[in-house]
Amino acid sequence: MPASTWKSAALAFALLSGPCAGLYAQTLRPSGNINPASPGWPFGPPHHRVTLEGILAHADSEMVSVALPDERIIRFRVDHRTQYKTGAASQELAAFHVTDVVSIDSEVDGKGYLVAKSIRFVRNSSPEERGRVLHSPELLQDWTENLLRPDQSTGASAADDRRLSSVDKPNPIFDRPENGPSLQRADYRGESHRGTGNSTDSDLIPFVRRKVNEAFESLPSLRAREVTSLFHSTSNPVKWIPDNVVSAEIAYEEDRESYSDIQIDGKRPADAPDTGTSDYMRSMDKAWSTGDFETIAHCIFSDLQDADFHLVGTEHNQPDVSIYKFEGGRNSTCLGLKFRSEIAYPAYKGLMKVRRQTHEVLHVELEAVDVPEAFPLDRAERSIDFGTVQIGNNQYLLPATGYWFGCFRNSYSCFLNRIDFRDYRRFEADSRVEFGK
Repeated sequence: MPASTWKSAALAFALLSGPCAGLYAQTLRPSGNINPASPGWPFGPPHHRVTLEGILAHADSEMVSVALPDERIIRFRVDHRTQYKTGAASQELAAFHVTDVVSIDSEVDGKGYLVAKSIRFVRNSSPEERGRVLHSPELLQDWTENLLRPDQSTGASAADDRRLSSVDKPNPIFDRPENGPSLQRADYRGESHRGTGNSTDSDLIPFVRRKVNEAFESLPSLRAREVTSLFHSTSNPVKWIPDNVVSAEIAYEEDRESYSDIQIDGKRPADAPDTGTSDYMRSMDKAWSTGDFETIAHCIFSDLQDADFHLVGTEHNQPDVSIYKFEGGRNSTCLGLKFRSEIAYPAYKGLMKVRRQTHEVLHVELEAVDVPEAFPLDRAERSIDFGTVQIGNNQYLLPATGYWFGCFRNSYSCFLNRIDFRDYRRFEADSRVEFGK
């Protein structure tokens, strides 16, 4: 795949959610002689015209979302040139309602996103259609949080060897020469012992749930250095080629994150603000994760009941560490996929490692399953290792190292993004703290 494709493609895992199926039509209308769509340009090259019909799930002055029948959400950018055809006296966006069936004529921009040229009212939705869309997290989500942006994708089958667990994990790309080794993670690693654990054994889960919720509620205002190392591979077996390193000072206060000292490969982008939001981080078309301090663990416990967790064994060298598997359905708030203008909210499965004595979550991993066939990616996984941080007189379990992994459909064009958190400290303070062993 050309280097330009790696630089311009943008994938995002997010707290997004699922669509409505089989309720409306999708049409693609090429205009003129164009090159066929490619994995990096699923809607065709710049200036290609695309017409889609679906149910309106979100609308504001910058973005309109439409749910398609194949369980994808498509987001269109709108601007002052967008025309609105409502069939009523008022020809403006405010005349549309969420759950209206609409047809959107759009154009692919220079980065592969869809820009709405016109939005036309088609009909009112049925009660069934309205019910499905109104339960979509696309409608309910916080639009400013929890988006990641990497650079590529792949496919899946029973023999698929494109898995995060089977590829090498590269060392981080240091954003500055003086940066030392990565933070120490919680010491739980080792070969897993897959026992014959009772699939209904959830004795520990209520205590773990309480521990996770209490930890999240007691989380103080924090600062940390977040360093995201971007890699790609187009070979089998996988060979990780370094792309970029994106770093920033991340501040967490009142459940919100902000970013300062933003750098790409050790240099400040020309348009970087003194303090940026997650919207700015996503606008760079680089891999990025936001909302990390809520953590996967807190999300899955908000999404699943105790009986959804099944004990499958313990760590080979650490019997105090129990391993649980779990599954989540579509339209979850814990896993969404974004590739440019396309959104999917697939079901997921995962694994969690817990220390029995302290009820602490040490490791969580998620894998998207049943990704819509028309979505450019067919492999998407995420994992996070947690470590203990001493801040003042208190200890907190916080993200230490995370991985985002994905591949383009039916190919070995894959990406891996390693996210390292270091130098945790209170928002007000400037003292350095490190993970304990």
